[in-house]
Amino acid sequence: MAGKVRRKGKAPRKAGRYLQARTTGLRLLNKAAFGILILMGCVAISLLAMPQVRELRRLEEEQAEALAREQETMARKDRRSRELTALKSDQDYLELIARDRLDLYEAGAGETPVRMIRTGN
Repeated sequence: MAGKVRRKGKAPRKAGRYLQARTTGLRLLNKAAFGILILMGCVAISLLAMPQVRELRRLEEEQAEALAREQETMARKDRRSRELTALKSDQDYLELIARDRLDLYEAGAGETPVRMIRTGN
């Protein structure tokens, strides 16, 4: 024991135990710092993504409105197409529309025209 100095009243310290305790503390500190870093990264990514998420929702709403308008337009086109086909090929339908618009009726056939007038409610 020539190289070691013995302290009074205390047992000699083991060097390995002190280093192990110190590295355990540093390891815990590193884990905590890494966890905080990961958490900050997640928060940063979510904050950066917020404007894009809002923009996506706005664009999806616009797309839904455009699809609704398109369906309405297609339905109107289909109605007009059927009406045009009926006007071109169905003589009875053509006569009905013409008599309605021109207020014509056959007095000898016992027809009495009736008009419904809508009031502005």
